[in-house]
Amino acid sequence: MKINKVSLGLLVLTTLTISFINPDDWFLFETKNYRIYFPQKPTDQSQIINTAIGDLKLNIHMYQVPDSIKDENLIYGLIETEYPDSVINSDKKEILDNFFRNSIDGSINNVHGKLLTETKIQIDTFPGREIRVDFREGLAVIKMRFYLVKNKMYFLQTITDTKKDFNKSINKFMDSFTLTK
Repeated sequence: MKINKVSLGLLVLTTLTISFINPDDWFLFETKNYRIYFPQKPTDQSQIINTAIGDLKLNIHMYQVPDSIKDENLIYGLIETEYPDSVINSDKKEILDNFFRNSIDGSINNVHGKLLTETKIQIDTFPGREIRVDFREGLAVIKMRFYLVKNKMYFLQTITDTKKDFNKSINKFMDSFTLTK
């Protein structure tokens, strides 16, 4: 079979066009600082928490999968928090290990979980951590990624049945998070 230049050009153009389309029709959630894909539109809420460094506002974006929907995971979430720049900033290398340790330990304690794995990660040039947590002695696994971008913390999480741990939707969600600024 002989392929002419026009056919080859159309094939290349079609392939390039398809690569920019979200094949599973996940919902693109974007702000001026980042973008991420959720399986469906997340709910949004804000919460103020009192901490030792003052009141912090949490912007919470969560998609809890309804029982009627077939999905490999139970929950997809993103929480963003802005810290006082003078206290927490990704440029302050000397405090990063302690900052992440406290964030991880606090998250694990909040769900009464057990740390399964912990890995240092980064997004662009900004530091992060990825953990997996056993929830309720084998009932579920929570995967979390923490990124500190200047003075903003981005906290991504999925919760899945233990038997569905390591499914493709977890990484699809986590890996879709990109900084836009």
